[in-house]
Amino acid sequence: MHALTKYLLCIAFLAAVVYVAVKPTLPYAYPFPRQAGSTRTTKNEIPAIAHSPSQVLAGLRHAGAIDYSQQNNLTATGEEGRIKLWQLPAEQPVLEIDAGSEFQILQVRFLPGQETVAGCGLTPDGKGSVRIFNVTTGKQLFQIDNEEPVTSMDFDQSGRYVAGTGMSQIKVWELPENRAVAILPRNSAGARGVFFREDRYILQSDTLSLYDWKNRKQVAGLDNAGGVDVKKINNHLFASLSRSGLHTLRSPYGKREFVPFNTQGIYDFDLASNGKWGLFLREDKTMVLIDGETGLTVSAVRFQSRPDGIFIHSDGASASVLYREGKIEVFDVGNEHIFRNAKFYTTRFLTQLAANVKDAAKKVPLPAGMQPREQSR
Repeated sequence: MHALTKYLLCIAFLAAVVYVAVKPTLPYAYPFPRQAGSTRTTKNEIPAIAHSPSQVLAGLRHAGAIDYSQQNNLTATGEEGRIKLWQLPAEQPVLEIDAGSEFQILQVRFLPGQETVAGCGLTPDGKGSVRIFNVTTGKQLFQIDNEEPVTSMDFDQSGRYVAGTGMSQIKVWELPENRAVAILPRNSAGARGVFFREDRYILQSDTLSLYDWKNRKQVAGLDNAGGVDVKKINNHLFASLSRSGLHTLRSPYGKREFVPFNTQGIYDFDLASNGKWGLFLREDKTMVLIDGETGLTVSAVRFQSRPDGIFIHSDGASASVLYREGKIEVFDVGNEHIFRNAKFYTTRFLTQLAANVKDAAKKVPLPAGMQPREQSR
């Protein structure tokens, strides 16, 4: 027993040493370069991406809907009837939200500055819905019903309004009043309506038409510079691909930039929030990291099977690769999560080791002189 006590003390000491070594707030922890008070890569630095995933989120019915909240450090995934919330690097969800039987979720979004997550999609009767839930309790807080499926949604920066794209129309809903305040026709089957230029307009992703939704009138649209299917990266950055390169558009001032490079074979992409770099999926089962200023390929990752989509987390420190069969591979970008991952896995290992030692101690027979005596009757 004395040896066992020493062994347990040794484990406790080892745990303390590891914790000190990986705790980045200590003054003598290794200071990786970063902007003061920021968790993002420095402005002019192009980060490296890991060549293998650090986490795999499995057990999903499909993996097309995903979002990340930097405020809550939560990743949300949506599937049929369920929204799962994950707190990486744990590979098990911290909360599974019942979104409604047979409600096919097509997109999930965290509401800006709130403790809520929304899912939109297709109901069993062929209609549509937007449903909002509390991220702590999973309780449903709000529901919008629509006559047609809601294929995508976008919230304004206040979280008061949501633009829902249906099959034929785009509606802007005022959530506190639970009413549609603007309705406009959808330009094409592939168009998505998103808030643009300080949320004053609805921008349609295919033709770049603009609609002043507060005054309910069409206004002059943006010139199409060759890119189609504009992707909203965040409130200030929009991007699209053409055959000759990457087009970006800054809001609210409308600054345009073009980065020429060969886009042949690229079928999906996402950009970091600052637009300095992006990840691009190619038909040859590779993901390339491209410099957003020069168009040069920095690095590449090869996959065994073809991914379905790519999503860069808003903190710029992780990227999720989505597979149609219901799996998400999470890759570290840069060095921001090295300490977090090391601390998590070390703590989990030591916790399990201590439990195993405790179980083993119960099975160790006591010396003959220490055996409990039977009481005489």
